[in-house]
Amino acid sequence: MIYLDNGATTFPKPLSVKQNVSKSLQKYSANPGRSGHHLSLEAAKVIYNCRKSIKELFNVESEEEVIFTLNCTMALNTVIFGLLEEGDHVIISSMEHNSVTRPLEELKKRNITYSVFDYSENPDDIVNNVRELIIPQTKLVICTHASNVFGVRFPIERICALCHRYGVLFCVDAAQSAGIFNIDVKNDDYDFVCTSGHKGLYGPMGTGVLLINNHKLKPLLFGGTGTESIRKSQPEALPERFESGTQNLNGIAGLLAGVNFVKQQGIDNLYLKEYRLASYLFNSLKKMKNVSLYNDKFLYGKVAPVVSFNINNMYSEDVVAILDKHGICTRGGLHCSPLAHESVGTLDTGTVRVVPGAFNKKEEITRLISIIKSLSLKTT
Repeated sequence: MIYLDNGATTFPKPLSVKQNVSKSLQKYSANPGRSGHHLSLEAAKVIYNCRKSIKELFNVESEEEVIFTLNCTMALNTVIFGLLEEGDHVIISSMEHNSVTRPLEELKKRNITYSVFDYSENPDDIVNNVRELIIPQTKLVICTHASNVFGVRFPIERICALCHRYGVLFCVDAAQSAGIFNIDVKNDDYDFVCTSGHKGLYGPMGTGVLLINNHKLKPLLFGGTGTESIRKSQPEALPERFESGTQNLNGIAGLLAGVNFVKQQGIDNLYLKEYRLASYLFNSLKKMKNVSLYNDKFLYGKVAPVVSFNINNMYSEDVVAILDKHGICTRGGLHCSPLAHESVGTLDTGTVRVVPGAFNKKEEITRLISIIKSLSLKTT
């Protein structure tokens, strides 16, 4: 099997991730922070170590500002529902995921509005596109770091600086970029960074992270935290304020190993390997007559290792099904991001998406290219 659906979740996971999950299940699968016995304390130690490792990877001010969620969607919902009030205005990019657009559509019922700025290959144009949409009611800008459909990278450092000049908060959706591109929360002063744990951080599914550099949020969930239990109201202290209920200890144990894997390999090294594979695919597909690509260029550092394409006169889902019969796992359709497809003109067709990961090899991409070439010739 050739697995190239790493944009949905990375597979296989590093051996250390599997070992950490298994160890947590077998040796200390107790409730962290809820008891004083040694197993509970050992579980709490694992969670703290994961916070610490994430803090170091993203240069967060303190471990307390690392909040564990179930996924990136939950992290984004925490920011959106915890921050916005009636009359507020939000700005988002034309490449946002449904985990951003759907909450904002729901909040229209509360007289909360949003505007969409376009992507451009020119970073100056992107910044200007954001600036033109800022109005007195604008409270928040949300921007994906890299599109999960087309891989294009947004200049989030510059957008954040622009937002702060106008007194607007800035949230990064790093689901497709964490572990791929360096993200410096403290120095670039992002207010919120949301990401999954199971993609470029190589942790298990059911893990996500919200990095809080601004404390104006209200919690999404309320309940038991294991601290200040005599109080009827939610604790104010981080991270407990945003972590009601029992945490996913086993997932977080795996995430700890995944984050450490990324740190050991080096983000730049991981990106270079995956970019080379994606670029090899992109440049090969570009030579095929009946294959459509949607990036004008595929430049190092400007794109995540994400390649979307279509074979003329074939549905993207049909191509994925054929590739699956050849033992190659890819993804077709809209990838939960109709806004991105609308902006590029693929809303009716979707795309076939290929995302290499840390464990893919060039010969696997060569095999994929050969099959696509064969399919494209049949549509002539």
